[in-house]
Amino acid sequence: MEKLSNALQILEFTARRLLKIPQKFVAPVIWRPSLLTSSHKPSQDFREKLSDEQNRKVDRIMEELSLFSRLSSRFPTKLKDSDWKTLIEVKTRKARFEQMMFLYRKERLEAADLQKKKKIREIKRAEAIQISRNPSFILPKTNSISEDWIRFRKIIEGFQLQNRPTLAVDCQFLSRLSPRGRGLTALQLQYLISENRTYPDPFRLYFVNYDKDDKKVKELEDNKIQVLKNENTFCPMVSKDGLEIFKEKEVIYLSPDASEELEYVDDDKVYVIGGIVDRVPEHGIPKHASLEAAQSAGVLVRKLPIDRYVDFKSGSKFLTLLAVSEILRQVNLHGDWKRALEVAIPKRNTRGVEEKNPSGRAALKRIHEFNAEILRRVERKLGRETYED
Repeated sequence: MEKLSNALQILEFTARRLLKIPQKFVAPVIWRPSLLTSSHKPSQDFREKLSDEQNRKVDRIMEELSLFSRLSSRFPTKLKDSDWKTLIEVKTRKARFEQMMFLYRKERLEAADLQKKKKIREIKRAEAIQISRNPSFILPKTNSISEDWIRFRKIIEGFQLQNRPTLAVDCQFLSRLSPRGRGLTALQLQYLISENRTYPDPFRLYFVNYDKDDKKVKELEDNKIQVLKNENTFCPMVSKDGLEIFKEKEVIYLSPDASEELEYVDDDKVYVIGGIVDRVPEHGIPKHASLEAAQSAGVLVRKLPIDRYVDFKSGSKFLTLLAVSEILRQVNLHGDWKRALEVAIPKRNTRGVEEKNPSGRAALKRIHEFNAEILRRVERKLGRETYED
């Protein structure tokens, strides 16, 4: 049956290509040998800590993964126990499929990064050999320690002299996010820390309502935001307490649901961003979560003047943490909202459907159809999924 299905898929794909008929899928959806190996299985120690119901769920997921790996080559080469914790927590088959594709992309990026670092080491080794063969009494030397110290000193000055705004991320939502949402938010927090260190005029950066005792938050710190545990790296001020650590009159909570717009970015104010990723729907988070958090804390709440300066034609107006911080930084430096928003908001959001690349949109549609067909095939094999609460 699978051989017949493969032959029909390849025949249809080839015929469409020859007749120049738009393809339904990005590639033929065919059955392949399973890519599932022992490196994908959870460890015995991990399984022994699970309940009977959780172990049964692991067995069901293994069946899904075997089928995913037979229908798509975009499959990670291994899974860690931490990945299995996420897969068990995820509630739907579609979300587990998306998680596997995310892990595949992550694996590819890490491999590319290792290759890049390897090339850099080879170049440095070649330069060292060249210098040893052609010694000179006057050699250029970059003092990286001094450069790191200069950046570190600027951040210290930002806290001591208080000559720039304070940026606070409200982390009370972290444990309520979905596994994928937590992962994406943690990535944003990591980028926020890194970018803030590199700027000549860094924010005084705080993470508030950051509960290190929460199990899910602790896992994030262990697996995603290890920089917070590095004593040799300057990180944000982390507090389990909320906005009460600041003077109430200095705090401005940013929310897209606020009725009034933010006009200025002043050095003596504390600007609070809700730690909620914008790219996936979050069922555990209220629709107006940031507005409700601001009202509960009794602080001023404002929205960025996006509608006044940007003609949004597509996509979401809910910006990433990095985009919001960059807008605040730019407005604090030069006061020009239009210029700051144009820099931080992706061009795709200001282009209508008719302005976008039609071939790119068609390719994206074929990818979505390809993934949807994989899920339909899995459902035909395993039956319709019973969704969990």
